[in-house]
Amino acid sequence: MKRSIPILALLLLLLAPQAPAQVPILVDTATVRACPAGGAMLPPADFTGPDCIVTDLWSLDPQGRELWVEARLVPGAGHLAGEAPLGLAVSGKMSSEVWLNGTRLGANGRPGPDRASEIPGQMDAIFYVPRSLVREGENTVVMHVSAMHGFLRLAAPVHGVMLTAYGDPVQRIALAYWPALITFGCFVLGFLFFGVMAVRDEDREGSALLALASFFAGGQLLSEASRGLFAYPYPFHDFRLVLIVGFAFAFGLCLNAYLLQKLSGLRLRARGLRLAGIALVMLGVVALTPGFDGKTGYTLLTATGIGAAWCALWTWQRKPGAWIYLALMTGFAALVPVFQGEFLDLYFFIASAALLLFLFYRQALTLVRDRQRRRAEELRAQRLETALAEARQRLAPAQLQLVSAGRVDYVATDRIVQLKGAGDYVEVHFQDGRTALYNGSLTGLEDELPGTFLRVHRSHIVNTAFVSALERDGSGIGRLLLSNGTDAPVSRRIMPKVRSALAAE
Repeated sequence: MKRSIPILALLLLLLAPQAPAQVPILVDTATVRACPAGGAMLPPADFTGPDCIVTDLWSLDPQGRELWVEARLVPGAGHLAGEAPLGLAVSGKMSSEVWLNGTRLGANGRPGPDRASEIPGQMDAIFYVPRSLVREGENTVVMHVSAMHGFLRLAAPVHGVMLTAYGDPVQRIALAYWPALITFGCFVLGFLFFGVMAVRDEDREGSALLALASFFAGGQLLSEASRGLFAYPYPFHDFRLVLIVGFAFAFGLCLNAYLLQKLSGLRLRARGLRLAGIALVMLGVVALTPGFDGKTGYTLLTATGIGAAWCALWTWQRKPGAWIYLALMTGFAALVPVFQGEFLDLYFFIASAALLLFLFYRQALTLVRDRQRRRAEELRAQRLETALAEARQRLAPAQLQLVSAGRVDYVATDRIVQLKGAGDYVEVHFQDGRTALYNGSLTGLEDELPGTFLRVHRSHIVNTAFVSALERDGSGIGRLLLSNGTDAPVSRRIMPKVRSALAAE
């Protein structure tokens, strides 16, 4: 955690407006004096008592304690030029009350000796500083602080104290996160798209894992950037840190589950056992690593490192596509030590979005191949069904009952070439060239005809056994040529169905 504190301070320095009067000035972080509060209600006049210590700002620890703190602020003449309002920014897990050169600036919450008397302050606060209070050279900052709430004990709970331009500190922090927030749309789209694919049973397991990975990456991004999205009381910071580690843990686990599902060739139970082993290793890393930045970073490094090891094994076994995943996992894992503290603020989300986009592409190819396979299976089933219908027709032709002027005819369906709708009648064309008019409708007869008959138009049903060719004009409307010399139109809407049915024969 300590390593990220100077980075946060640097971000605040870089993101503040850069007019000469507004350049932020950090307090002297190397020499800070701290004394137990001892019930005093005003700043103690002497910070050299036996109970006082000299420490640095990053080692100052008000957790479970009430302290008085003295620090030095040394602005130059250039820092005080201009008329822009000034503020003293205080960031950390604590409630605080602040004085500058003996004048009280205000309070962020209310420090106290116990949970009941303390009112938690915001994690990031700023106090208005009248220009008349600040002098060139050394200024004295005194703070009354405590941190009696929260459930975590942080290694560096104080993140920064500085004189800067007066303004909302949350907005300044948000500027540091906006490049990472651009990737949030990718995570949302991934979650929605693959969530729908999973519900529709399109490679349910792989799609569900990618949807979950997108959800966890998006959750980690929002948790990480929440400090720049809204002002929250300092106890919420503990929940934020736990959420960041938890989402990182779940994201890494999803990546490994996806790799096992795609490349291992193992059954679900065997994959689950291996995933449980990976989870135990990652839990050990979380438990043993100090600092929450370290827990998050090393959890991701462990997850991607294990994924890279699996991919190396599968590459050696010559499994198709394994080397691509090996390159991705190795590259992802290498980013953690290369960028260190900056990795969790920005590069993790860019790398995760890029990785998920690649996995989305691979998954989309898988879905396309699955659909093509299912379509091929459907065509084979249609061919089989048509062949069986034709065989039944040859062995025992179905008899169709037709009524005309009080007369009932029983006609073998293998003699019928096509049927045409004619108002309240049906015009039946026979193989020998005869045509007869019967009572009824095409819809009523359609359910009685065997599978070799296909409705190609709202007014035409043809026996596919007599089709000799299919023609199509530029408008998309088709025409079936029949072996008895007649033809039948094919509507544009059902042209794909007709082509599929004829291809199945």
